[in-house]
Amino acid sequence: MSMQALSSWPVEQRRQVRGILTDIDDTFSSHGKLTVAALTALDRAKTAGLRRIAVTGRPTYWTLPLLRLCDFDAVIAENGASAFWLDEEGRQQAIYYADAATRSQHRQRLLDFADIMRRHFPDVLPAADAAQRIGDLAFDIAENIPAIPLSQLNDVVALIREHGFHATTSSIHAHASVAPFSKQSMSLRVLHEVFGISDEAAKKTYVFIGDSANDASMFAHYPLSVGVANIRKYLDRFEAHPAYVCQAECGEGFVELVDFLLKDKNE
Repeated sequence: MSMQALSSWPVEQRRQVRGILTDIDDTFSSHGKLTVAALTALDRAKTAGLRRIAVTGRPTYWTLPLLRLCDFDAVIAENGASAFWLDEEGRQQAIYYADAATRSQHRQRLLDFADIMRRHFPDVLPAADAAQRIGDLAFDIAENIPAIPLSQLNDVVALIREHGFHATTSSIHAHASVAPFSKQSMSLRVLHEVFGISDEAAKKTYVFIGDSANDASMFAHYPLSVGVANIRKYLDRFEAHPAYVCQAECGEGFVELVDFLLKDKNE
């Protein structure tokens, strides 16, 4: 699939956008940091009336600062394992992929598998945020170690699947989970159950922006999809590519998208 420049996005479609679904790592953030420019763009999108939903592979226990400090309208974590939002009285609400007992059983299976991963790939260890997760187990492939070669990453993913787990990768982590949740399936639930937006309407009025393979389900589902420029590094890892691509990388690409959408509203 050929990605087109943002400038080629038909104005009639852009003006229908009512919300932004965004990945976090290397899409909203830049090399592990939140920039003033990205946070300001998020606030400007809110002022313009756009709903802002974070859809991240980061752990469930990262959601509170994203929700309350960054002021997202909702946060989907662990590639769809959980979702959080504030109700009309400011109380935090949540959806989980399974009940607490089931999650506990799954967690033990994943921890047992971590020992198997260590025996096969001694340098591929659970990510630094692993203890903050409730649905998946992330392995560090590029966050705190030099990025492992693609051939080794393919072997890591194969090992995860050989042991009966579901696997996906981001720019920094390889994820294993017992249940087949995804960013897209939880996005559908949140939009419909929390905000009353049908999937048909969401496909016409919500844009997703991301950068890597764990965003593939979103790129495949949402016609209005955008990649930050650094997505070009990972296109050979998945087939469902975004329709459009930014000129800028990481958080600067997020800012570019917001600027592009708000320009239409101001014209």
